Parts: sequence; structure tokens; C-alpha cells
Amino acid sequence: MSLDHRVHRCLSVYNINNDDMCNECDDKIVHNVCNKCGNGVCAQTTCHWSFPHTFDSVMIICNGCFDVIDNKLINYDHLLIYRFLKKNVRTRRVSC
Repeated sequence: MSLDHRVHRCLSVYNINNDDMCNECDDKIVHNVCNKCGNGVCAQTTCHWSFPHTFDSVMIICNGCFDVIDNKLINYDHLLIYRFLKKNVRTRRVSC
């Protein structure tokens, strides 16, 4: 992350105007800021995800960032099936 991006992100956090509209629904006024990308989100639960964070703070992530993170995650059940198949394919090749 470049220094210019950090400065812009900090400035955008502290300079929230009431005229700014939500980046997700483009309908409501900005009440919070995404901790990952810095986009403004409204108070509706359909526009953001909130998680408990360190020191009793709340981490807020917009739906766009949530979708990007969710696509990178692997389902644990699929990982177990993949390991099982990988193990059995190796043993069958050796026994033949």
C-alpha cells in the first residue's frame, strides 16, 4: 500500500460530509467507512458487514470488499474431500 493511498484513506475517514451518499445503494447518507477500501456506507445492514474488532471497536466492511474476501476463502468441507481424493488416487496408482 503506497503512502499516498494511506493519506487519502485517512483524509476520507475524517472528512465525511453529510452530502456523501452510500457507495453500495447510492440512496442513503454515509454513516460509516469501510475499513478495507475506505468507501462510505450507510447504516443499513444490506450495505455493510460489521465485526467485533480489537479494543472493543467495530470493523466495518462494505459488500464489495466482502465479496472479494469471500471468493478467496475455501470451504473446509471441500478441502477435506480434496485431501481424501488426493490421498486415495496416490494409493491406487501405487497398488496397480
